[in-house]
Amino acid sequence: MDKKELRDLFPVTRNLIYFNHAAVGPLSTRAYAAMEQHARDQRDQGALHWQDWYAEYNRFRAAAARLIGAQPKEIAILKNTSEGLSFVAEGYRWKSGENAITTALEFPSNYTPWKWLARRGVECRVAPQPTVEAIEPLIDDRTRIVSVSSVAFHNGFTADLDAIGALCKKRNVLFCVDAIQSVGALPIDVRRANVAFLAADSHKWMCGPEGAATFFVAAEHRHRLDVLEHGWSNINRHGTFLECDADLLPDSRRFEAGSLNTNGVHGARAAIELLLEIGIDNIAAEVIRVATRLADRLEEIGWRVASPRPIASGIIGAIPPGVERSILKWHRMLEENGVICAPREGMLRFSPHFYNEDAEVDRVIELLRS
Repeated sequence: MDKKELRDLFPVTRNLIYFNHAAVGPLSTRAYAAMEQHARDQRDQGALHWQDWYAEYNRFRAAAARLIGAQPKEIAILKNTSEGLSFVAEGYRWKSGENAITTALEFPSNYTPWKWLARRGVECRVAPQPTVEAIEPLIDDRTRIVSVSSVAFHNGFTADLDAIGALCKKRNVLFCVDAIQSVGALPIDVRRANVAFLAADSHKWMCGPEGAATFFVAAEHRHRLDVLEHGWSNINRHGTFLECDADLLPDSRRFEAGSLNTNGVHGARAAIELLLEIGIDNIAAEVIRVATRLADRLEEIGWRVASPRPIASGIIGAIPPGVERSILKWHRMLEENGVICAPREGMLRFSPHFYNEDAEVDRVIELLRS
């Protein structure tokens, strides 16, 4: 597809310069159509086609597995990234005196669950950043899990997951990844990176709906997590709903304790299949190209780019020159002129995607310069 065809898939481009995929991405026409079709079916036919809904869950698991290099039976469908990370932190069978490691660059979803373990006698150690050099000195014989974000939410610091995964394997530590800021924009291979657990909702870089998250649990580590939620859909009911045994399903569906966000699953599946059709390597190359152009042009007009060089993700955190105007005022000015970004941690955070174009970058610079 050429750029025009890609932009036609995202009607938001007719209305806005949308550089806010690190918050909530816009729906593509494919995702919207899938959700509309399901909503219409439920409106007109109720649950008549419930078997088709179940088949859609399987299609979602297959698409999500392809996107991250997993197997469908290793994918559970959860409501969000936070739920998946909490399932790991709370579900692991900790012993008092053990420790987990996270970093100082984490969104609360991948920080508070590990800090909360203090009540169970588990120490949370915090590395200054997600690098081998920062993490390795904190690992000892009582470290059980290292959990990092693949991309930092505010400045785009991009972790070398393969290197951290190799360290975890060498030290016999489980590796957990908050991947919401990379899945859909950057390639990830859970096998190559030795990832045991991964969570990512579809509403950011996958450009799907909220409430339809991918939760990966490597088959060889599934037994390490206790299931925290129980219901009718994650057990083997043997054909009855009465006095069921509590036999958990053998695959990652054991983490799906009740009814799913069926409409969201339809949209997320379509969103992921579009990414697979375009090719995640092609997407990543264009994301980084556009983000790099934006970073370069921001520096040309005196803004300080806080994102590490070379640019390795779609997130650009930037600080304006001088102090005469607050970040919130800059943000409001851009929004009033149809540019959508976000204020984060004292910066303006711009997060363009693969369908954004150079002319949009130039328009942002024109507005900031004026």
